[in-house]
Amino acid sequence: MFEPGDPRHQEILHLANLAVGDQLHDAQRPRWRELVTQLLGNIRSEGGMAERRQHLRAPAELDVEILAPDEMASLATSTVGSGGLSIRIAEVIPAGTQLDLSIKVPQRKVPLLVQGQVIWSRPGELGLAFVDLYQNDRELLEGIAVKALLEGD
Repeated sequence: MFEPGDPRHQEILHLANLAVGDQLHDAQRPRWRELVTQLLGNIRSEGGMAERRQHLRAPAELDVEILAPDEMASLATSTVGSGGLSIRIAEVIPAGTQLDLSIKVPQRKVPLLVQGQVIWSRPGELGLAFVDLYQNDRELLEGIAVKALLEGD
């Protein structure tokens, strides 16, 4: 992980703040991608569940509602990232199920509307990969993950 003395630490946090605020410019996106890839690589080299992940993910709690196929009560995420999220849920939803979600993020007045596919599910939690996500929404969720990893937010 990027330690506070590493110059990349401040740079990625600055870019994460821009991404979360929907202010990341096209000229900054290549560097953002490079730093996120390096951070994910560092996490992979430290071992753990992230070894297989292609996208950065971190512990973060956001309010989520499953809109379809069946509307469910308000739920909360346990991890979030640009490639997907995990949701605390009592029900077991079969892998492969397509879900339409509404994700409330403090940085936006309107919730993110996303489609995802259940990758795994067990009593208490499920993992979902995003099927369709706009670039700005992906960067917002990735920014939240970076800030959670490096600042503990």
